[in-house]
Order: sequence, then structure tokens, then C-alpha cells
Amino acid sequence: QEPLFTEGDCLVGKAYPYTRSMGGTWNPRMWMVSAAFLFVGLVLGMVSSALFLQHNDVRKLQGNAARRLSKVIDLGIRSSTPGEAKLEPVPQVCVVAGVGPGIGEHVARRFAVAGCKVALLARDKDRLANISQTIPRSRAYPCDVTDPEQVKATFSAIHAEIGAVDALIYNVGGGTWRSYDDVSGEALEMDFKTNALGLLLTAQQVGGGMAGRGHGVIGITGATSSWRGLPQTAGFAPRKFASRGLAQSLARDLGPKGVHVFHVVVDGGVHSPQDSTVHPQAPPDMWMHPEDIAETYYNLAVQPRSAWTFELSLFAWADHTWYSI
Repeated sequence: QEPLFTEGDCLVGKAYPYTRSMGGTWNPRMWMVSAAFLFVGLVLGMVSSALFLQHNDVRKLQGNAARRLSKVIDLGIRSSTPGEAKLEPVPQVCVVAGVGPGIGEHVARRFAVAGCKVALLARDKDRLANISQTIPRSRAYPCDVTDPEQVKATFSAIHAEIGAVDALIYNVGGGTWRSYDDVSGEALEMDFKTNALGLLLTAQQVGGGMAGRGHGVIGITGATSSWRGLPQTAGFAPRKFASRGLAQSLARDLGPKGVHVFHVVVDGGVHSPQDSTVHPQAPPDMWMHPEDIAETYYNLAVQPRSAWTFELSLFAWADHTWYSI
């Protein structure tokens, strides 16, 4: 047979004897390779077209439609992400010791909003009753936390009337702000009682039950004086040092048993209705708001147990006098 192309007809390289019948030159293996390349090309073309069309369709989405698509994608990613944080159960019965206008009242209110039954402890019976009327699911229990018999009787009543306590927030405050040569022995003794002794007595009433159930929360309110003593805090700092040390002991003992013990250093002033008269020159942004402090307490109470916080310091963003760092 005569070749279709001569050597002079070939532009590049050597002329090959192509015939009118290609079967004489191409073997089965060459046909298979060609078919494979064709198939791959078709697949790539289809994928490219799909991606291009999808991109154009997404770009056409406007406003709420685009936001809804974003939420769906986000939910899909989050639902399939392994190792998502597992919060601790919301406490069912919470005791707040040291309830008054400020941190104690707002902590009680925050836990009540979460559905928790709250027992309010303080020495002032009338003020305690007034606060309890404004907080749903709360009961007032007048109690002097420095009296062992009162503490025992009060917690027995709480257990019988509300249930087993799985959260205790110890917020008993007060203290003597004087220099060392102006502090009486009686005043210092009382300061130790309201802090270290009161914390010890209340923790003894709930710690065993929490450990037996394998979960629970004990939160302690500290202050800048938990970390340092100044000339004018000779009657205040020692008792805060003592309660911080006891908090550390409780955390070491109860933590491995499933009870989260945390100590919050309130490093600055807390806003109250009296601020404008006591410190009329203080800018508003230099005060911490008790409702924001309460939110932090609640978040610590449900914090995942694989990453518990023991000590946390709080300060107002505009307050340059804080001591935390």
C-alpha cells in the first residue's frame, strides 16, 4: 500500500507510514492509554464546570440568604468537629454566703437565672429578706458563718428544704483597714473568723457530699490583699492570705474528687450606689460591675473539668492601679 505521507510531507521529525487503516499501526495497549486520557479529561472538565457554577451561584446569594448559608456550613463543621468542650452541669442548689448589695446579690441572681435554687446567707435578716424577694427560686437563711452551730443548723435546713448543695460561693467580706499599730487583737481575730473560719465551716458542710457525688463547685471571693500587704491593710491582708491558703488546700484535696474549687481575686473597686459619695472623683470606667463579676463566677462554675481554673484576677479595663500584673 502507498503511504499517505511521504518524508517530505512531515514537518517535524521522521515520517511514519500512516495508512488508511489505523489498525495496522495502533496496538490494543495504545488504544487503552488513549481511552484513559480521554476519560481523565472528561472528569476534570466536569469538576471544573461544577466548581465554576457553584462559585457563581454562591456569589449571587445576597443578604440574609448568604448569612443563612454561612450558618448552615458553620453548624455542619461544628457538629462534626471532634473534642468539643463539654461544660459541667449547671448546679441545682447553690449557697451564696455573704449576700448583700454587690457581688453576693448578683452572683445569687445569675445562678437563679440559670435555673438554680439559691440559698442566701447573711447576718442581716431584714436586708436578706428584701433581697430574696427580688430573686426567683431563692430563700433567705440568716446565719453567722463564724458560729459552728448556726452553720450546721442552717445547712441542715437547706438540705431538707431545697436539696443537696452542689455549689457554694463564699463571699463574706469586711475587714479592718488600719496600720499595724492601730489594729486590735480582737479585730484581727474577728477578721480571721469571717474569712478562714467561715470558709472552713461552710466547706465542711458541703465538701463531703460533693466529693461523694463526683461533682460540685466551691468559689471564694478574694481581693488584691490576697496577694500583698500594704501599710493600711495590716488588719485586712492577713485574713485574705488565710482564706487564699485554705482555698488552695481545698482545691488540692477536693479537685481530684471532682469538685472545682476556684479563688477570684477582685483586683479593684466594685461599683455600688455609694460610689458617688465615697469616691466622687473616680471615673465610672475604673469600677467593676458586680453583674459582670457574677457572670465570671457562673462561667467558672460550669467550666469543663479538663481545663479548670483555680485562681483568676479581675480588674476594670480603665483602672491602671490594679496589681494583677
